[in-house]
Amino acid sequence: MEEQFNINIFSNDPEFCSNLAVECNKYGFGLTFFEESDFDNKKLLESAIVSVVVIDLTTKDMDPYKMGENMRVSSDLPIFGILDRFNRKDQNKAKDCGFDLVFTKSMLLRSIKEIVVHISNEE
Repeated sequence: MEEQFNINIFSNDPEFCSNLAVECNKYGFGLTFFEESDFDNKKLLESAIVSVVVIDLTTKDMDPYKMGENMRVSSDLPIFGILDRFNRKDQNKAKDCGFDLVFTKSMLLRSIKEIVVHISNEE
């Protein structure tokens, strides 16, 4: 799967981002960090390789749920939300805003290879 899969991530959690980079490197997945201003970047949203968007729902300096809604309008990539701890209320809110799946950060890190294989098979 070397560089055939890319994760586009929006998070300001340095420990999580560092751990995600290690996991992506281990399996040869691409990793792109983006900011809210990158939504107009068509190269981020349209890729020849299989990609997903992961938005950290614990971000405090902007509304990550609104970001998911905006991303859903401009892209057909799968959109995942991540939380520190699983919470049904936040999961439902994310689903209502167009997120495809919601994971805890630790669950995503532990299961990244299985998630990528599943998504790749769906494409």
